[in-house]
Amino acid sequence: SLSGTQVQWPSVEDFKSDDQSLSIEVKVENQEACPRYSGVTISGVTVQDSPEWLKMKLRSIGLSPINNIVDVTNFVLHEVGQPLHAFDAAKIKGNKVIVKTLTAGTEFVTLDDEKRKLAAEDLMICDGEGKGMCIAGVFGGAHSGVSADTKNIFIESAYFSPQFIRKTARVHGLKTDASLRFERGTDPNITVYALKRAAKL
Repeated sequence: SLSGTQVQWPSVEDFKSDDQSLSIEVKVENQEACPRYSGVTISGVTVQDSPEWLKMKLRSIGLSPINNIVDVTNFVLHEVGQPLHAFDAAKIKGNKVIVKTLTAGTEFVTLDDEKRKLAAEDLMICDGEGKGMCIAGVFGGAHSGVSADTKNIFIESAYFSPQFIRKTARVHGLKTDASLRFERGTDPNITVYALKRAAKL
């Protein structure tokens, strides 16, 4: 019988924020679409291949390893159900993240190098200059992601309202691991836990 058994979540008790030198300000303009937004910066990372154990875990569920940063975000997504997104902190102009919608028709180049025209209700993660870096909860941008030269990262862990994500994913014909989860509703109470878990990994 499984009665009385409990899920053993990986411990994040020894997580500590020991470096405050890289501060990213967050401003959520559309709180209906994004009731909760959490983030953490990590300085002095080396982008490289993941250790073999992590590659094996990802391959076992049909995912291709990319690099240690992206692989950790994918691992945590599948481990606890919280999508994460890693940005190169150097590409966040003004060290500020603004969660908002942009004017309908604004062009945005996604990770797959497709130029897309945004709809008025597409929630965007923007930099301090108001330029889009990511279609919130759906797809990253071509110019703000982690590359081989990345030294500092900002990891996003948020709760996005399902109806906003569903509409955006449908309009742009995009179905991703993240969007499918956000469409069904994620747990707003684990955003910080997921960040700590990713940071420790």
